[in-house]
Amino acid sequence: MRIRARVLALGVAVVAIGLLAGCATTPESTPEAVSMANATPQPTSGAEGGIRVAIVGDSLTAGGGRSLASGLTADTWMTYAQGDGIDYVGGWAVGGRTVQQMAEYAAPISKVDVLVLMGGTNDVRKSISFGQTASSYDKVVATMHPKHVIIGAIPPNDRHPVAAEHYQEQLEKYARAKGWDLVDPWGFARHGLVYATGTTVDGIHPTTAGYKKVGLAFRAAILRVSSTPQKG
Repeated sequence: MRIRARVLALGVAVVAIGLLAGCATTPESTPEAVSMANATPQPTSGAEGGIRVAIVGDSLTAGGGRSLASGLTADTWMTYAQGDGIDYVGGWAVGGRTVQQMAEYAAPISKVDVLVLMGGTNDVRKSISFGQTASSYDKVVATMHPKHVIIGAIPPNDRHPVAAEHYQEQLEKYARAKGWDLVDPWGFARHGLVYATGTTVDGIHPTTAGYKKVGLAFRAAILRVSSTPQKG
């Protein structure tokens, strides 16, 4: 998988200006944000015996500029990935957070079969290089200690398309070297390096229909990797 290196002209009208500043609407310094950062979301799947899946990310995992601790919604991709053999067992995701912050706040969960970790959009927004971020991926994986790791590709980026592509290229190489599975659930939304018309609400986040497509793509990946021998 390689994102095309051509930046196409962007004619998308900007809505939700606050969201374009990053993957959050709640400032990181507020008491509410600190509370969300330390909250542990409760899994919504009560089934037992399925593939135990934990998720870590930013608003693209939590669903909009919010916290996973608030529960799954129609704008949370895990809503569409769980069930029928896949048990959501929790995780950590808060809007606007970098991979370093995910590594700082994510807490261990017992017996994780598959970890889905998707971050990097806010690192790009804050001009944090992948070299500065790489070890944080390792820290999250070590915290969750899953049998299998899926690294989610970062989505198209209407504000920083070239920087996002560069980050993604380095992420792919790093994941490959680690023996992790890298999955791009954003194929439906890509038009060069930016979002295809009608697939985004603000140039950073997908539409609700897009979150569903992301969830179904991750579901297929979870089922696939869990059926293969454990790596490493």
